[in-house]
Amino acid sequence: MSQSVSNLDSIVRPIDIILDGSNYSMWAQNMEVFLKGRRLWRYVTGDLATPTQKASETEEAFSTRLEEWGSMHYKILSWFINTSVPSINSLLPRLGNAKDTGQSIADFYSQTNHLWEQLSAADPKLACAQDIQTFAAWLDRRKFMHFMMALRDDFESTRASLLHRQPLPTLDAAVSELISEETRRSTMKMQSSDMVLATASRGPSPSSTGRPSSQSNSPIRLCQWCNFRGHTIDECRKYKSYQRRQASRQTATVSSSTPAHQTAALASSTSSAPESSSPSTPLTAADVTALIHQVLSQSSTALSVTPGKSQWFIDSACCNHMTSDSTIFSHKTALSPNPAIYIANGSHMPVSHVGSISTSNLSVSDTYLVPQLSLNLLSVGQLCELGLDLKFSNKGVDVQDSRMGQLLGTGRKVGRLFELTSLQIPSSTNTSRAAITVTSSLWHSRLGHASLPRVQFLASQGHIGPVKFQSFDCVSCHLGKQTHLSFNKSASFFAAPFDLVHSDIWGPAPTPTEGGSRYFVIFVDDYNRYTWIYLLQHRSELTIVYQNFHKMVQTQFSCTIKTFRSDNAMEYKDKSFLALLQHNGTISHHSCPYTSQQNGRAERKHRHILDTVRALLISASIPERFWGEAALTAVYTINRVPSPTIQNKTPFELLHGTVPNYSLLRVFGCVCFVTLPSHERTKLEPRSRLCCLLGYGLTQKGYRCYDPIAKRLRISRHVEFWEHKMFTSISPFPQSSISYAPIFTDPSIALFPDSSAEMPSSSDVPSSPVSESSDTSADTLDPSTTSEPIQVPALRQSTRVRAHPSHLQDFHCYYALATLHEPHSYREASADPLWQKAMSDELEALTKTHTWDLVDLPPGKSAVGCKWVYKIKTRSDGSVERYKARLVAKGFSQEYGIDYEETFAPVARLTSVRSLLAIAAVRHWQLFQMDVKNALLNGDLAEEVYMHPPPGYAYPPHTVFRLRRALYDLKQAPRAWFAKFSCVVAQQGFTPSAYDSALFFRTTGAGIILILLYVDDMIITGDDLSGIRDLQHFLSQNFEMKDLGQLNYFLGLEVTFGSDGYYLSQAKYASDLLSKAGLTDSKTCTSPLDPNVRLLVTNGESLPDATLYRQLVGSLIYLTVTRPDISYAVHLVSQFMSAPRSTHYAAVLHILRYVKGTLFHGLHFSSRSSLELRSYSDADWAGDPTDRRFTTGYCFLLGTSLISWRSKKQTIVARSSTEAEYRALADTTAELL
Repeated sequence: MSQSVSNLDSIVRPIDIILDGSNYSMWAQNMEVFLKGRRLWRYVTGDLATPTQKASETEEAFSTRLEEWGSMHYKILSWFINTSVPSINSLLPRLGNAKDTGQSIADFYSQTNHLWEQLSAADPKLACAQDIQTFAAWLDRRKFMHFMMALRDDFESTRASLLHRQPLPTLDAAVSELISEETRRSTMKMQSSDMVLATASRGPSPSSTGRPSSQSNSPIRLCQWCNFRGHTIDECRKYKSYQRRQASRQTATVSSSTPAHQTAALASSTSSAPESSSPSTPLTAADVTALIHQVLSQSSTALSVTPGKSQWFIDSACCNHMTSDSTIFSHKTALSPNPAIYIANGSHMPVSHVGSISTSNLSVSDTYLVPQLSLNLLSVGQLCELGLDLKFSNKGVDVQDSRMGQLLGTGRKVGRLFELTSLQIPSSTNTSRAAITVTSSLWHSRLGHASLPRVQFLASQGHIGPVKFQSFDCVSCHLGKQTHLSFNKSASFFAAPFDLVHSDIWGPAPTPTEGGSRYFVIFVDDYNRYTWIYLLQHRSELTIVYQNFHKMVQTQFSCTIKTFRSDNAMEYKDKSFLALLQHNGTISHHSCPYTSQQNGRAERKHRHILDTVRALLISASIPERFWGEAALTAVYTINRVPSPTIQNKTPFELLHGTVPNYSLLRVFGCVCFVTLPSHERTKLEPRSRLCCLLGYGLTQKGYRCYDPIAKRLRISRHVEFWEHKMFTSISPFPQSSISYAPIFTDPSIALFPDSSAEMPSSSDVPSSPVSESSDTSADTLDPSTTSEPIQVPALRQSTRVRAHPSHLQDFHCYYALATLHEPHSYREASADPLWQKAMSDELEALTKTHTWDLVDLPPGKSAVGCKWVYKIKTRSDGSVERYKARLVAKGFSQEYGIDYEETFAPVARLTSVRSLLAIAAVRHWQLFQMDVKNALLNGDLAEEVYMHPPPGYAYPPHTVFRLRRALYDLKQAPRAWFAKFSCVVAQQGFTPSAYDSALFFRTTGAGIILILLYVDDMIITGDDLSGIRDLQHFLSQNFEMKDLGQLNYFLGLEVTFGSDGYYLSQAKYASDLLSKAGLTDSKTCTSPLDPNVRLLVTNGESLPDATLYRQLVGSLIYLTVTRPDISYAVHLVSQFMSAPRSTHYAAVLHILRYVKGTLFHGLHFSSRSSLELRSYSDADWAGDPTDRRFTTGYCFLLGTSLISWRSKKQTIVARSSTEAEYRALADTTAELL
């Protein structure tokens, strides 16, 4: 028997049919045939009984035979499980053996199917065929209803839940849910009995003394009332003391209004109750009196106590919060028509309003106003929808945040009812589903560590909602704000805003910001103390910043700065700055030398800002390089904190005339989750990114969140926060960011008037867990802070530490790089500052080269259109080099002979590139690379071409551009550029090669210089280094050039230099291709083609969409530039581009898996090779079985370096192998010449 068990171990699923309830007969028949074929059917029928020990059998042999018998039962049981759906196999493991399991399945489905067939036979026949679908749906619903009616009463709650669903679930879904409920009940019952037995056998619990257990494996317990560790809220002395005070306060209230003899009688009646059954909050005399009155009045309500107007009871049968007291609503909305609610006796009551309630002990939203209601009800279902957990016990009820476990409300047990004594839930429906108790310490952190009196004042004005004040110590404030005694303050005030503005520059900072800023300058209005801050990289930027600030004051507030006060720093005494003040009519006041106290307002504001910055950085534990973000946040919050010097009003309120919106404030440095846009993630990747909150959007209605993976700031409104947890407590900050490029543009230069910053509507309130529903437009755009130059985001790298497998220790592996989004329209790009700067640079380059003239369109002439094209330029390692926006003409509208004629322009052959590298390796030449910026713009146009203005440019109507120079996508642009470049280099004596027109050379006394041009990219090499330097200087004088140094990345080809020569590969290109095909995690292959597969035109099924096939094959063709090993395989699959089939696509995937295993393969140009040219050719006569055509191939070697190869299927049929060989030799000779 052991041999048979061993043979059956490899069978996991014996049959292909999966039992789902509707195919029992077919499943049973196939399973029976399988088991009988393996002589196992007797286990299911029970004919093979449990083995008994024979007289001559040893104990060990019998034990082995019994174990094999049981093992076979479990093997059959595993087959039953593997061939049935989860809703059925969840029952199988609880049954004893194969016989019981098979009989249970047979009985259930045989009886059920028989009953359904009998019921269906009694139905009338259908009158027409078109009613079949409707009747089938009706029949399924009737089966479901009959099944629900037959359920036992102990499943009443589940039955009610299923019947109230819209739409009704299917019968299979209902059965599955009922099975899960039955399993849960049996599990809970077993756990309950196990706990009773364990308690009885174990004796008293070690924690019965009231002290927490000290075992090392015990979880850390945190009290949600006092926030101390080591105990829970049930054991908290402070919470119990609070409950006793509440009870005594209520008893005192009742005693003052109740006769003494009634109180004594009630006390004696309640004291006789057993102590174990009394709740933690005892029943008061008023409660008992109300209970007796309720019973005697025989009220028809479901409550056993008559509550007062201020009492709220929790009701699980209530669909919505409801009350009859209209005075407690903070705001409400009338409903028309009025909905109705139905009560227990069948009558209904109308609902007049819906709104939010805010009292001293209760704050809930979405509450019905029912005038006829005699009590106040809180809906359990509505509270649960908010993500709250309600914990009922004999002591009362606790309402907790299910996500963070914080206590939000408490209630007491009154008779058999639960009265809620306090509950605070924010009213905003856009906030998190879980409410959070707001304390004074939390608002202290939110307001940038503002002082407690400021928080108390805001709470007293109702600006920040209910606040629980408690004493606390803030170590960050002590470490960051403790100072010396202050100087005497000036008592002078000005009567209007901007009559006097104070200014001062701070810096240099010991650590530069992410954008390279080391200074900041502030401007303080003396009238309202409103502060503006600007980050600077150099002190000399003051003049430009002040000019922009003065323009903002004039535009936004229709004011002019009358007096400007500063210290005696050189920047404020610069001639250009003083001339600017004089031009604006502003009086300049300077303090005396070394007397900074005369500029006290600005100095004290510096101290205030820096104190807040230190507190923010210390509290958040973030690196010092983020001091700039902390300074922007500090000024943002300071402008919103009341000050006693301005009659306890906020600077924001005095400047804008409205109270700021505090609901948007969050704790600096806390954990936040930013929802990623769809283009930055796949369907299986996380939908959000863990970030650190670093401030608030300056011109956007969102939050500034630092992404440690992408190493950049994300500004988003789709953010959720964990304000109770700092980011550094769960994730370390990276050391530093890389690849910086400033994107700040001067706001006075309106290059994009059509894309002016349009603020979101009031509905675009940033989504956050605890925010208020109100919002003010004045708080959306805060001109008080101006961001420093944001930097180009570095490439994202995974933070997970992975260990490479041992078989990959000798390989260099690429990290998975994030795909950066490239806009597809001007509207999309204009919203991103990075692309705005790229478009600005492009327009500046076009203007600099005098590309066009602005003219009126002559009669009879037509103008071509234009558009923006966006591209992210990357280096060989995948990092971002620059964001490139290119303005291109719509050349497809040009007409031949009118606005263009010749269009051909040569580019360097890839064979020339390889040959140049091979020669340079042998002769030890250095390879230099240069790039021509906006190369096609340098070509001069001979034709008369007109173009419409580009998007983002505002010009008078009916005006067009008369193009003087070529523009991208003009049909003659490449030819005009090549002609211009040829003329320029000819002035230096360069001659084009007869073999390759894009290869220029010049012989000098010191050697030779070679130039290889591919549109705007060029390689320069030779043995005359002095001549090369002169050439680079000459080109830079004639064109705008970019010197890229030594050659390392050219046209997607990676060039590396070693002691033995040059290496040419396309590892990054191949890696991107694998990502595009979705094969980054696939297995590798050892050969480009499967030798056992012949690709024919008719094999396989046609692909529904051949786009991906063509894209992959096209990319593979370019990959053959450095991969001759896949040249023939790619040549083969490229023959089926017109109508590819599944077998052809499988061959492409096979090639890609081979590429994955040879990712870093490429060409080696040895420095020890000779320069002897050799060539080889061959032919495959009648190699294609479909049309009997032959394939030729050749390769050329310069010494040992492979420089050219080809595999091509010929267009004719050779009549002999000799003819095929000669034709191959002719192709080789043509390439040679």
